[in-house]
Amino acid sequence: MKRVQVIAFTILILSLLAGCSKTGKRFRIDIMNPAAQLYDHGLEEYRRGNLAKAKQYFSDIVNYYPNNDLADEAAYMLAVCYQEEGDLVNALAYYKLVVEKYPTSKKYQEALKRVKEIEEKLKREGSNHGSS
Repeated sequence: MKRVQVIAFTILILSLLAGCSKTGKRFRIDIMNPAAQLYDHGLEEYRRGNLAKAKQYFSDIVNYYPNNDLADEAAYMLAVCYQEEGDLVNALAYYKLVVEKYPTSKKYQEALKRVKEIEEKLKREGSNHGSS
């Protein structure tokens, strides 16, 4: 019985490590890094267009694993999801999080650019509403 459990466990681990997305790209699944698993699930949901589910996965990384190597990318992807939904206030908050908390992130420059764009857009929208 014990041998069957070991074999089943081994098969499970190997199948997780060999997982591929529908696009054929390898996931970052790493059984020793739960944030990587969450990130992979978040990306998959994002690709499927399920932004609500994607945001939950990315949010879990930001909230529970803020010092993980993927936390900056998760925060950036959260911002992207919110921006795609038209929620510029939350998008701005997460882009700013990337800029302020992860200055060495490879997403830093893009996040900084989007912060400026969104702030300018919100300022224009605010002044348009104020003059009506």
